[in-house]
Amino acid sequence: MILGQQLEHDPSLKKPQRLFFILFGCLFLIAPFYYQPNLGGEGLFLPYNGAIWIVASWIIASASFLIYKNQKIVLPKYWLGLALLPIGALVTGFIADKNNPTEWIVRLSVIIGGYLFFLSLFQFRLKSKHIERSLYIILAMGLIAATYGIIQTQTGAANLSLLMPVSKRALAIGIFQQVNLQASFMATFLVLTYYLASRPTLRSFSFLIQATLIIAALTASYNIAISGSRVGLLGASLGLICLVIGRWKLFRQTKAIFLALTIATILGGVLGKSGLEDTVNKVDRAIGGVSADVRWHIYTLSWDIFTQAPLIGHGLGSFQKVFQEERQEYQKQEGNSLRSAPRFSHPHNELIFWLVEGGIVSIIGILAAAVYTFIQLFKAGWQRGWGYASLLFPLTLHTQVELPFYISNTHWFLLLFFLFLTHQHGKKSIATQKLSMAAQKTIPISFVALSIFATFTLIQTQIASAGIVSYLQRNQSQPQYLRSSLESAYFREYTTYLLLRRNMLIGASKNNKKPAQDYIAWAEQSVKVTPALVTYRDLVAAYDIIGKTKERDQVLNQVLSIFPTHPDLLKLKQLLLEKDKNALKAKNVESSSQAQPQANQP
Repeated sequence: MILGQQLEHDPSLKKPQRLFFILFGCLFLIAPFYYQPNLGGEGLFLPYNGAIWIVASWIIASASFLIYKNQKIVLPKYWLGLALLPIGALVTGFIADKNNPTEWIVRLSVIIGGYLFFLSLFQFRLKSKHIERSLYIILAMGLIAATYGIIQTQTGAANLSLLMPVSKRALAIGIFQQVNLQASFMATFLVLTYYLASRPTLRSFSFLIQATLIIAALTASYNIAISGSRVGLLGASLGLICLVIGRWKLFRQTKAIFLALTIATILGGVLGKSGLEDTVNKVDRAIGGVSADVRWHIYTLSWDIFTQAPLIGHGLGSFQKVFQEERQEYQKQEGNSLRSAPRFSHPHNELIFWLVEGGIVSIIGILAAAVYTFIQLFKAGWQRGWGYASLLFPLTLHTQVELPFYISNTHWFLLLFFLFLTHQHGKKSIATQKLSMAAQKTIPISFVALSIFATFTLIQTQIASAGIVSYLQRNQSQPQYLRSSLESAYFREYTTYLLLRRNMLIGASKNNKKPAQDYIAWAEQSVKVTPALVTYRDLVAAYDIIGKTKERDQVLNQVLSIFPTHPDLLKLKQLLLEKDKNALKAKNVESSSQAQPQANQP
């Protein structure tokens, strides 16, 4: 409320800045908390991701109009070096010939859209006070997210299922529906709390703002501790160390607030100490090396796969396919913990992921962006450089052990905003008068049209997702709910699986083999791109329905070579063995009954 009043009466706020705060507030206070029942997973399967991209598209469109109005584009000093990241992804996406089309378009859209969002922030010409208030908006988001986590640990949020994900195991999963994502966000939130406390302007703020920072430190540290997340605890610890190293002199000027934050952080950790015990056990397993932590196997195998196509990789969206193929031989090693691991869509390390799919070409762009960011941090000076680095650290660390940006675009845009914070110093303006008037008008009109298209498309994906959930909640008995998802390019593959599987089971009950044959035709192509276990499982069932036991057993043995300890597959194998045994016994009995009269003939 106080922050809102300050914004309302701030004479430095012009129309561009007012528009920025409206859109930025929607981006971090409204869109991330949009929730509807969903299937979980990644990307647009999670409802808040679509909502975030709708707002982000309007920020990009608004920035394009500001460029047209001012006839200037504001760019960071190293904009071209940072552009190597999307350029590298774009190049490898066009060179590689084994791209997954859906994954290809989604991945490139996220990267290019992220870079445009990053550049768009510069067009609003924010001053230091505006950026600081933007950070308080993110702080407010952190408080809401922390409250979600606390509610989930205490009640599971069972009574709030219309507002937030229910946590059946009473874990702090937040709106992100995943513990480590909540933990890394809370780590960033905690570091941000200390960063704001180190700002000289804090002394001019009211006691209520200072008390809010203390509450933020308490709730963030509790979420991190209770989560049992290694990445959250490590990200918060190292981020705070970086911050204290760089801004110790500033903390000494506000000893009281720094001491209060420290006490609140420790108290939060004590309240969540049960989760810290889990963290210690996980650290012990990680120290144990390859035999103890499955990630070591993932990294080792992924590196071997990269060396097979080091220059341009295996193609965007190809990781699942090549990894599952190679793991068959790799996991024959004795004591290999990869044998009991699920299907992987990501190697749990962003750099290795791009090495496998995009090769050296794509990784050059990522490393170039990192190098120019390090240069900017160095040039920002001791206090600013360490401060910005501490804000970037928890999310950057998370990318090296998991896949945060594929599950949560909130983390992606938060990182982009901190990169904007880092690169705002030394920016420059370039006049656009050299462009023709037609070109100047076409750019903002194009981005507005693109934003309208993105908004419409993303709303449709939410409707499609809701249709799938409704279909599954009704025991797959009403296929009309899948009409919208079948028309969605993003959900079409999964919807096709659901419909073909339903038709196959209905056909089998009526002794109709045609639906099983339709499923086989689709599944044999699908597993070449996405070797999903359920697709393999139902392919086995389809071959059994049409009586092709040889092909059935080949598929079953193939999927068991990938997932040798999966209980559902082992159960299916046992059921089929019993079925074949009973069929053979029945056949022998029938043969004996037919042979008996012949033996009695004179």
